[in-house]
Amino acid sequence: MYNTLQPGSFYGTTERRYDLGGLTLAETVYPSSLVIPPHDHADAFFALLLEGYSTQSCARRTWLSKPYSLTLFPAGLAHSNHLHDSGGRVLHIEFTRPWLDRLKGRATVLARPAEYQGGPPVWLARRLLEEYRRQDDVSPLAMEGLVLELLAECSRSRIEAPLTHPPRWLDRVGELLRDRFAENLSLAEIAAAVRISADHLARSFRRCHGCTLGEYVRRLRVEFACRQLAATELPLAQVALDAGFTDQSHLTKIFKRHMSVTPAAFRNLHRRRMSRTKE
Repeated sequence: MYNTLQPGSFYGTTERRYDLGGLTLAETVYPSSLVIPPHDHADAFFALLLEGYSTQSCARRTWLSKPYSLTLFPAGLAHSNHLHDSGGRVLHIEFTRPWLDRLKGRATVLARPAEYQGGPPVWLARRLLEEYRRQDDVSPLAMEGLVLELLAECSRSRIEAPLTHPPRWLDRVGELLRDRFAENLSLAEIAAAVRISADHLARSFRRCHGCTLGEYVRRLRVEFACRQLAATELPLAQVALDAGFTDQSHLTKIFKRHMSVTPAAFRNLHRRRMSRTKE
């Protein structure tokens, strides 16, 4: 028998919560190495992972969520999570049934689990995070509008179904990008390496990964920078060059866009979290 979490309830410690007429936005912090047992929720929700890494299992599938992964969990669907060593921070966007009733059946996308690693859904979720943290007098209007756009984009993404059985050459592309993310590879070079036309590569990659090759490479560079910032004392300029950015300014711009904090702030946050863990 699974534990069912009631509306507005999440594992971890919720630092801030905002109720928007049937929508709940909650920013929740999770301790390191937390294992969350199988459970479900009374209401459907999105989870935008802001910090940390999480192994998630749902609907007979297990995957690794990285910073700025957006996951959709339908109401009543059992799932489990394992937060890795650094713990995590998540923005939850939860929908009550009365709020969904206003949409008159146009939110069927919430009936099936999904994960988005990039593209318009993640961009809109990040815009939503910015408004949630800003909290001025027009934020409620902006947030509700962004939520409606988010639902619309997630619904559109289902029209072009993802590749359920990606060709093997796409695996080779993934390996190439993970091995050489710090290099300035062109689309033509990548396509030539797997003997596929550039347009077919770009289209198939987006259908498989939910983002362009460029977005994927930026994410790999940011993930590498996160690991270097957490595990080393290297200067930011050196981290930037090792990750493939042109300089420290370029690193800071892209890193802040992905992580909502600067590289220096990320390093300081990680140090404080680790010092609290040791106490």
